[in-house]
Amino acid sequence: MNALADLIPGRLKKIGSRWRALPAGKVAGIVPAVLCCDQRPGDLAGSNHVHRTTVTDG
Repeated sequence: MNALADLIPGRLKKIGSRWRALPAGKVAGIVPAVLCCDQRPGDLAGSNHVHRTTVTDG
């Protein structure tokens, strides 16, 4: 998790992602859940106290 959290800020800044406002540790927790788990984006957003559009494209 720490290695992923260390890589995230530079990559998100480079691509201009809206996730830049979230702490890297929070993003590091959400990313694997989005990619590997069969969880709905709304559920992930709610449990991480962010808006649904933060974990989706729309």
